[in-house]
Amino acid sequence: MAACPGSGTAHFHYRGADLYCEDVALGALADRFGTPLYVYSAAAVRERVGAVRAAFGQHARICYAVKANGNRALLRLLAGLGCGFDVVSGGELLRLQAAGLDARTAVFAGVAKEPWEIELGVRAGVRAFHVEGGSELDLLAAAAHKARARVPVLLRLNPGVDVSTHAYIATARRDSKFGVPLAAAGALVERIAAEPMLELRGYHVHLGSQLRAIEPYLAAFAAVEGFLDGAEVRRRGVREYDLGGGFGLAYGEGEAFDPAALARALLPRLRARGLEPVLEPGRYLVGDAGVLLTTAVGGKQAGATAFLLVDAAMNDLLRPALYGAVHPLAPVRRPVAAAGAASGADIGALPVDVVGPVCESGDFLARNCALPPVPPGERVAVLGAGAYGFSMASNYNSRRLPAEVLVDGGEGRLVRRRQEWSQLWADEVDPT
Repeated sequence: MAACPGSGTAHFHYRGADLYCEDVALGALADRFGTPLYVYSAAAVRERVGAVRAAFGQHARICYAVKANGNRALLRLLAGLGCGFDVVSGGELLRLQAAGLDARTAVFAGVAKEPWEIELGVRAGVRAFHVEGGSELDLLAAAAHKARARVPVLLRLNPGVDVSTHAYIATARRDSKFGVPLAAAGALVERIAAEPMLELRGYHVHLGSQLRAIEPYLAAFAAVEGFLDGAEVRRRGVREYDLGGGFGLAYGEGEAFDPAALARALLPRLRARGLEPVLEPGRYLVGDAGVLLTTAVGGKQAGATAFLLVDAAMNDLLRPALYGAVHPLAPVRRPVAAAGAASGADIGALPVDVVGPVCESGDFLARNCALPPVPPGERVAVLGAGAYGFSMASNYNSRRLPAEVLVDGGEGRLVRRRQEWSQLWADEVDPT
């Protein structure tokens, strides 16, 4: 079974002319549930969790980043695979609880936690708070005293490591809002050590997203080692190093991140320090496991540019408009002449801009994308859309949020209904 060209997993593949997710034809799902439609592969999620476990060992703690995709069916699937969670808001913590999952498996990160969020996390007994600064430390200490509970802390450090990724998703540069600069972190460690209701369990570093090289992770840990060696109090009781996530996908270009290569280089250094690894992958676990299905509604030509008009838009998948992200696209049913083609450059493929109905020039799913002719009514799959797809979707232009389906083997189950039109204005209040 060969992966669909451009897909990061063989669980999306062609059988003859038809594109499948595991053993389910995507065209049949589009017929049944309509489009735009997100479809996720449970087998692909299991595969990625297995890859991280094989790299870092069965005892490594994997805390899935809920912000990547918070559908409760996916959260339960990941919990069943032994994953904990990384939440960055009180809403995400409430989402875990609504899914019936144990908040004690979650770490609570995020820069500007509100008092109610901190108190919620303390009451829920989250596994640890990732502290981002002094003002948060004051709020956390007050909440711990109020609850009469000793609260574990991982101090988020900013080692000032630049990475090759989009500026919006680089989180450890010197001018980043995230983490505490090493020069200021020593004073916070001393404050934590002096607070009887707080326990310094370790340190957290997250460099950003879509990283494809291991060197930034190693450089960050080298900086943290220097910080640890600066004073005994910085090592006291410390037993965890949370290296964050950010493992990049290929998105049809280049190579995906290799967690095994990072584990081989980093684990011996962690063991030498008596530190256990904590990881927070999000995109890496679910990104390639999802596609967005959309239906062609027509085409047009403007100057030298050919447009394929589809029913999905930037409100359904924001990444191309927001980051200039490139997602490979594939026809859900290839033309007969192209069904046996071995690459994305199918017979008769032409470069088109794939655009939706939102009233913005930035509303596109792909630019200059080689696709065979897609007549009105035929479907296209946007690959690698399982992360930061639905989670960033909106009602812009009064468009409904799409439905979501989880495929497991030969069965595709609806895990989110398409939004009803009346839900678009249900929360509005008549001021009269």
